[in-house]
Amino acid sequence: MLALLAAACALPFPPSSFSQPHALRPQEPAAASSRAPAAAGDPAADLDLLAGYVPTAKAPADAAIVAATDRLLAALPAIVRERGALARRLAGMHAARGDATVPSPQQPIRAQDPLLRVLVRFDDERMQQQPLEWLAPHPSAAAFPGAVPAAALPVAVGRIVDLAVPGRHSLGVYARAGEVVTVHFGGDEHALPAGLHLRIGAHSDDIARRDAWTRMPRISRTFAVERVEMKIGSAYGGLIYLDVEQPRAGPPRAGPPREGPPRESRVELLVEDAVPAPLFVLGTTTPDQWRLYVRSSPAPWAELATSKVVLTVPSEAIRRLDDPTELLTFWDRVLDGAADMATRSRERVRPERYVADVQISAGSMHSGYPIMTHLDAVADMTDVARMRKGPWGLFHELGHNHQSRDWTFAGTTEVTVNIFSLYLCHVMCDVPWDQAWGGNLVKAKERLAECVAKRTKPWGDDGPDAKPDLALRLLMYSQLERGFGWEVFFHTFAEYRDLPDAERPQTDADKRDQWLMRLSKSVDRDLGPFFAAWGVPVSDAARATAAKGREKWMPDDWPY
Repeated sequence: MLALLAAACALPFPPSSFSQPHALRPQEPAAASSRAPAAAGDPAADLDLLAGYVPTAKAPADAAIVAATDRLLAALPAIVRERGALARRLAGMHAARGDATVPSPQQPIRAQDPLLRVLVRFDDERMQQQPLEWLAPHPSAAAFPGAVPAAALPVAVGRIVDLAVPGRHSLGVYARAGEVVTVHFGGDEHALPAGLHLRIGAHSDDIARRDAWTRMPRISRTFAVERVEMKIGSAYGGLIYLDVEQPRAGPPRAGPPREGPPRESRVELLVEDAVPAPLFVLGTTTPDQWRLYVRSSPAPWAELATSKVVLTVPSEAIRRLDDPTELLTFWDRVLDGAADMATRSRERVRPERYVADVQISAGSMHSGYPIMTHLDAVADMTDVARMRKGPWGLFHELGHNHQSRDWTFAGTTEVTVNIFSLYLCHVMCDVPWDQAWGGNLVKAKERLAECVAKRTKPWGDDGPDAKPDLALRLLMYSQLERGFGWEVFFHTFAEYRDLPDAERPQTDADKRDQWLMRLSKSVDRDLGPFFAAWGVPVSDAARATAAKGREKWMPDDWPY
């Protein structure tokens, strides 16, 4: 590895290359002024239809326009790959629209103009398939994810990656938009581990389904590692990662890694021609290193990392953070708290990731790998004092990543997740139930009293068009916690965790029945009257099992 690093540092920096304009390459000549008529229903005919459509103030409702748009969008990967006449025509139309095809928060690409959407998605697909010899900065890259200062010098950075940990591995370097980066892997090419990818860009959320785009739909690009020397690049630039595939399909779980094909335990690599990015790793990066040079690294995006969580935030958010140790130690406690509630091991197969973005694919935040947030969440993510106030949304999405379908039945997906939010607010942040979530449970308690006074069931309708009162339903779980302590959930979740597959509930009716029976067993009380008062439907057999030999229970603060 040292030999690789020394050799790389001795090489001269590559000369700047002159790029062709982004919108239209020499290999993509403008469309001819005349062309043969296309058959109805084919992509060329669909494009003709959209070209004749005049946008209005609202998204098109015409079924033919909607269908033509959908067919064109679905065909774009093949159109770009084939580089035929239709690709050349789209390239010419895209170039003719000029700056209108560059999305930004000030100029979003909206559904009202279906042709423009198709042209931007065509450009999006081009950037994903773009050969490196055509690589140039995309016009939107300077706005997001952001530009690297012109004076920033490229570096050669060596890393060792633990292949037992699946997912993204931060390399602490950033690829400039439109520039090629070289990655060397140590060892023999024939012994190169399978299942490795290089990724440029933390922002992997595809926002194409949103009605308006404030950035390009896809700005993260991956490259399968097939050689010991890899050339990679992106029109948008971004943080560089080594992605390690899971040995088997499926989400990661706590505890030992799943068995899978044998692979080397680690891989050595060297990244050339990238710029350094701020990366603080708890227990590895010292506060002095951080203050002296790491936090001032020129890349526009930074990461704060532990073995349990990685935070990806704009570099400007951490430039004045003197020592991330206290913040990340608190974050580790949060991750441990979520694992405790889910009755999982605190030792994780891979760290959770939070990535802040200018726009995400759904909601104000969403769960998954990574957990995605908007930029407004960065202030909480990077400030331990704000974290100690109990940021509900950040805890909520983490809860989704720990939720189990065994004890989450219809109408409770957005309810049982907040058991985690309540627990983390209470135990980690000393925020009581009646102050968490902006006091929503106090308001829900008032609605509960109204339901009881009107002799209606608080749980409400679970029909297909129903919109459940999420805070009201969460109040039911909060009453259990205040009656029996958090142990009621620890014990019950642990029982579900250890169930043989044959005993796991398969239907919503089974889930409700088991939830009643297992909770009653956990607290040694008959919770049947409590479920009945709330209006949660359960079977007679489940009520009989819950009641057998147990005293009935209702919360002390039930509004009689």
